[in-house]
Amino acid sequence: LAARIVRYTHGGAGGGNRMTATVAQPSDVVVGIRSVQADAERGDKVYNEFYRTGGWKYSFWTEYRWHRRHVLKRFRLRRGMTMLEVACGNGFHTNLFNRMGFHCIGVDRSRMGIAWAREHYPRNLYYRFDIGGELPVDRGGFDVVLARGCSHYHYDLMTDQARTTTLNLMRYLKPAGVFIMVIVTDLSGRRDPGQIWHNTLADYERHFASFGLRSSVDWTTGTAICGLWNERA
Repeated sequence: LAARIVRYTHGGAGGGNRMTATVAQPSDVVVGIRSVQADAERGDKVYNEFYRTGGWKYSFWTEYRWHRRHVLKRFRLRRGMTMLEVACGNGFHTNLFNRMGFHCIGVDRSRMGIAWAREHYPRNLYYRFDIGGELPVDRGGFDVVLARGCSHYHYDLMTDQARTTTLNLMRYLKPAGVFIMVIVTDLSGRRDPGQIWHNTLADYERHFASFGLRSSVDWTTGTAICGLWNERA
C-alpha cells in the first residue's frame, strides 16, 4: 500500500504552524499486547513473560531502513550522537542504533526484557529502571531521547502520567536535544476497552504543544513519529 504521510509542525525558526497531508490507502495495524497501564503489577507480569522468549521478532535490515528514513533523516540525526532509548524492551533497537553509529543506552522496567538484552547484546549498556522516576544516567547528557511504543503514550496523552513522563524525559536532553516518540496508531481515535488507544494527530499535537517548546507531529503508514526539542517554540 502507498504510504500516507501527515505532518504538523509547531514553532521553529519561522514560527507559526503548518499542516500538509498526502492521502492514500491506510494500512492495517496489528496490536500484540493489550492495555496494561492501569495495573502496573499485571503489566510487569505480561511483559516479563513476553520478553522471556525474546519479545517482538524484528528484521534487522527492515528496521534499519525504516529508522534511517523516518527517524534519522527526519530529525537530522548524525553518527556519534548520544541517545537514550526508554522502554527499550528486549534491547533490539538500542543495539540497532549502536550499530548505526550512535552511542545508545537502553532503559526498561521489565526484568526479563533487560536480562534478554544484556545476554544477547552484551556490548551495549542497559539499565532496569522505571522511566517515571530518576534514571541512572546524567541529566542533560543526551542529544536524543527515544521512546518507541512506550505504554505511557498508548492512552490519554493529557493525563498527569503522560505529561509528567515527557517532562521527566526532557531533563536528560542537552540544550536543543530532541525527544522522539514513535508509536502505533491508525489515527481513528478508537478507544476500545482492553486495547491500546489509537490517538489522532490532534491528540499528539495537544500533548506536545502543551510544553511550549518546538515540536513536530508526523504520521506514516500506521505510526506516529513526533518530536519535541529542548528549545522554546
